[in-house]
Amino acid sequence: MHENYKRTYTKEEADDLVRWIEQTKPSGEIDLGDGVFIRDLKKFSDQVKHIAKEKYDNPTFSGQIGLMMDVRTKLDSSAPQNPE
Repeated sequence: MHENYKRTYTKEEADDLVRWIEQTKPSGEIDLGDGVFIRDLKKFSDQVKHIAKEKYDNPTFSGQIGLMMDVRTKLDSSAPQNPE
């Protein structure tokens, strides 16, 4: 996947990701393809939440934030949609 990777992220992007993590509380495991498998999604989410709050503009941590955004994209796309 890695479609959400950027060199750095804005405070607004980081805050949006933190809100999403806090609201959805991802858990379990997820396969993002291309050899990326996250076994403990809760632990990973908690770690990325801290990184997003403190280090969103540091390129060293952009990979973890990008992966979490890929997780969000995959989970949001697989969530059942409400028929209107």
